[in-house]
Amino acid sequence: MYVHIGDTISVPIESIITMVHAKGGKSHKSPIHHYETLEYIAMVPEEQIKTYVVTDDCVYGSGISIKTLMRRIDEFYSIIKR
Repeated sequence: MYVHIGDTISVPIESIITMVHAKGGKSHKSPIHHYETLEYIAMVPEEQIKTYVVTDDCVYGSGISIKTLMRRIDEFYSIIKR
């Protein structure tokens, strides 16, 4: 299953490693700093990024909040558990 993370991009749920709140940005204190070797795709201007979505091969800067992304994933899992 795929989750829409913003703009025209959807990623497979299975490929998501972590999602990090963008507060603190790409500073050395942020956990996103450890993923610098992956390709980076910003779907919105830097100041509008709310969540970094780290996948197997890419880091996405999403304008969608982490709460909304988690709700989308939770809704998917609640449907398949029926």
